[in-house]
Amino acid sequence: MFKNFHGFQLVDEYHQWKKEHRQNNNPLQIKVLCVTGIITKRDLEELSWSILWMVAGGFALGVALQESGLAQHLITSIPFGTWSPLVVVIGSGVLCYLMANFISHTATAALFIPILAIAGSSMGVKLAELGGIGTLLIGVAISSSVAMILPISTPPNALADATGFIKQKDMVTTGLIMGTIGLILGYIVLMTFGQVVLL
Repeated sequence: MFKNFHGFQLVDEYHQWKKEHRQNNNPLQIKVLCVTGIITKRDLEELSWSILWMVAGGFALGVALQESGLAQHLITSIPFGTWSPLVVVIGSGVLCYLMANFISHTATAALFIPILAIAGSSMGVKLAELGGIGTLLIGVAISSSVAMILPISTPPNALADATGFIKQKDMVTTGLIMGTIGLILGYIVLMTFGQVVLL
């Protein structure tokens, strides 16, 4: 009966999705996983809900910064046009790296990309010598991707922490080493090829 009910909901949600042409179909995906038996009631009971809430809290923090207007206030109060483009590119990357360690990667990138797109366009020609806005935004993508010192940083870290086999101290140590190496190498490649490829 449980599967039949979800089967009817699945068909209804598919028609609604098709009608609205929406991109986010996560409820539909969950229904498919339940109907096909890939996810069972037992799987949901064994899920580490505290880790799930912790990751969701990271997303909520990123959304709150954007929706409250704090992010927009920061962009208008900082005179990016007077700064060196190198300082803006590397500084935004380091700031993004630091934030992505404490809120999720996706939330950090979603917060930084619109802000830096506006900041980059306000810098005009000065940023063009480094590859333009593309260099700035790719730097944010690199920075948020290599941040991994805490379980909240990324869902794989949260899952690894939930097993209990990895100590948080070890995660921080390894995350700092890998993040620093990734950040340095990523920016070397970005600065080397950014001027050539992105122009």
